[in-house]
Amino acid sequence: MNNKMIFGVMVTVIGLVFSAFSFIYAALNPWNWNGIDGLLGSFLGTHTLLPFLIGMAAMIAGFVICFKEAYRK
Repeated sequence: MNNKMIFGVMVTVIGLVFSAFSFIYAALNPWNWNGIDGLLGSFLGTHTLLPFLIGMAAMIAGFVICFKEAYRK
């Protein structure tokens, strides 16, 4: 494994932990945000939607880096 692959794995793991924390926090704290119930209402009410999206973006970016490095010629 080269350095770019290790970097991709680290970014993926950090994104996974960050988004999982945001998801679990929102799921464990039910909220009603102006009539919006469910998980989206919890994300909006606990203000964890933006951190969740940032974590998911980091995780996807890490997957892309790993995929490119794994199939590089």
